[in-house]
Amino acid sequence: MADIALRGELWDNDSADVLRWWGWRDITAPMDIAAALEAAGGEEITLLINSPGGNMAVGTEIRSMLRRYPGKTTALFQGYGASAATLAATGCQVIQSEPGALLCYHNPSGTTEGDFHDMRRSAEDLRNARDCVLEVYMAHSSVKTREELMALMDRNIWISPTQAMEYGLIDEIVGLSGAEEDPAAFVAAANGRIRLTAAMRQQYQDHLLEDRQKAENLEKAKRALAKLKALANY
Repeated sequence: MADIALRGELWDNDSADVLRWWGWRDITAPMDIAAALEAAGGEEITLLINSPGGNMAVGTEIRSMLRRYPGKTTALFQGYGASAATLAATGCQVIQSEPGALLCYHNPSGTTEGDFHDMRRSAEDLRNARDCVLEVYMAHSSVKTREELMALMDRNIWISPTQAMEYGLIDEIVGLSGAEEDPAAFVAAANGRIRLTAAMRQQYQDHLLEDRQKAENLEKAKRALAKLKALANY
């Protein structure tokens, strides 16, 4: 059995490359999960989740990868799981949680600029995105009604694994023996979201350009040295 880590925020592949160059390690991109699933080679896997979520489309892409995987799949919430991370988890055949994990199921959010027409379209977009999220949750056979899930998502609160199981959003709580762990440590990091700015992207591109230039200069130097050696041996 193989363990696959889904840690930190969910980002697209290109953004993940930039963030890792800047030193962030606790992020997950689709390419990470794809590589891990390929390495697992069809054997049973457990997706170990400690993530505040992130890009909704990345969450659903990872969900699709897990659904298409030929081996048995289990998702296990370890620290906290929210937003797009809960979407990714639904790609597994079984969804578990450790006692003390913090879970959050909420409406999609976003920002927009423009006049009232733009704002109205943005609101409609977000309602449609909410409906997409509901379709994902409702596909899990044991969940409560659509209306109950909508009410939970509207509240935008952290819930315990026991509450999540009552909603039918997870299947099992593993290792539960007596009182649950104090979740305060998980709450502390919940609002520390990463910000990837245009300046960071530009510096990363400059870094790549500099590396390419260094590689080209090194190759030119090697060719020049080879010519000199050839002349010396002539």
